[in-house]
Amino acid sequence: MPQKPSRSTHAFRPVTHLRQDVLDEVARMQPFPRALVDRSHTVVDANQALEVWAGRPSEELVGMPLAAVLGVEADELAEALATGNPGGIRLESSAHAYQGTRSSVVIRAVRISGGRTIVAFDPELAGVGERTAALGRRESDRLQLLLSASVAFAKTRAEEELGELLSQTARRAFNATACSVHTGEPGNYTLVAGENLLEKEWPKDRHGEAVQLGSVVTIQSPAEADIVAPGLGLSGVFERAGVYGLIAVPIIEDGVLYGAFACYFDQPRKFDDQAVPLAEALAQLAGQVLVRLRLEARLRRAAMLDEVTGLPNRRLFDESLHQTERAHADQTAVLFVDLDGFKAINDTLGHAAGDTVLKEVAERLSHVFRQEDMIARYGGDEFIAALQVADTSDALELADRARAAIAEDFAGIPPELNITASVGIAISDGGVGDTSIDHLIRLADQAMYAAKRGGGDQAVVHRAER
Repeated sequence: MPQKPSRSTHAFRPVTHLRQDVLDEVARMQPFPRALVDRSHTVVDANQALEVWAGRPSEELVGMPLAAVLGVEADELAEALATGNPGGIRLESSAHAYQGTRSSVVIRAVRISGGRTIVAFDPELAGVGERTAALGRRESDRLQLLLSASVAFAKTRAEEELGELLSQTARRAFNATACSVHTGEPGNYTLVAGENLLEKEWPKDRHGEAVQLGSVVTIQSPAEADIVAPGLGLSGVFERAGVYGLIAVPIIEDGVLYGAFACYFDQPRKFDDQAVPLAEALAQLAGQVLVRLRLEARLRRAAMLDEVTGLPNRRLFDESLHQTERAHADQTAVLFVDLDGFKAINDTLGHAAGDTVLKEVAERLSHVFRQEDMIARYGGDEFIAALQVADTSDALELADRARAAIAEDFAGIPPELNITASVGIAISDGGVGDTSIDHLIRLADQAMYAAKRGGGDQAVVHRAER
């Protein structure tokens, strides 16, 4: 299983669901050294400008009291933070490591969710200088991008929509020539959004091979590609595709690899020290939303599966039939299958035996119908299928095969309680439009009742008029 990439503290983790006034206040705090503190005013995250200002790496800053970082009294800091200080508050006797200076500092703070507060320091009064200010401005842009992305990602309702948004966001974030997003199941990832500039030049006999990502990979030249992934001949692939650089990012959540995205550059590219944290933050955002979307999809599907047979239920069948285009079918047939003699099974042997029969019928029908056909339990002892057929005889043949399969003996069911099926068939020439689906189902239902009235164990066709 791929390793979960480390989460850098060089950039704040994105905060979602902030009010607009909070976002505006955070924006005004740029481009300053900043700390994210908890309720006890302990540093839980720090940006790179603060590292320069304090002369300490982020790993040391995290866990320190903010008062100790600033060189001020804890009570003085607590009072300053309690005021809300919209215009900023000056704290005296602040000491820091930048160029060995010691000066007062103006802080500005804004409270966010979870009892946390973002605290920023005025770099001019602190003597941070142009280098730190430039770092702050650059990170300001990226923080705003992540904040915007977190809100936009959270609004997506489908995996493909998320992929498109991630591709556009990553391409903009890195000013890339192109970006591709790949998701799927372990070992089977497909392109869901964007453009993979290397795909056309990838050797045909090695299409199944890929670089397994456990962390962010940056490639700054074609030659470097062979060092990162030896034996694949990537330098030649890069050169033929006109790609000079690449950053590839795994989408990992809770230790599970859900996919990856990659940005491609058609000119030489040097990646700064914030590129990897930015890429990880985007991947983390996407991974959290992707997990949610897949969970929601599983729950929706579970709610639309019949508990007894495991087949789609009536709701899922109706929705799927309305959404599916059947332009390639000469004719579309709806088959309504009702079991003859099923009530006697329930009355004589009980509902447990009836459920066993229904499960067996579902399995037999699944073997009769083809993979591309839709089949569902429509309710009670009724099953329904939507088929692509060449003509009426094709539909009748499938109906007769279904009847024959159902008429076979059931284990544990006495011969006198035999089960057969009445099948109603409705056929429409060409594809089924949304306005005619319900009509086809009603016609198949009527044909099924005609088969019942005729003694059962037969198929009756009711052809729809266009």
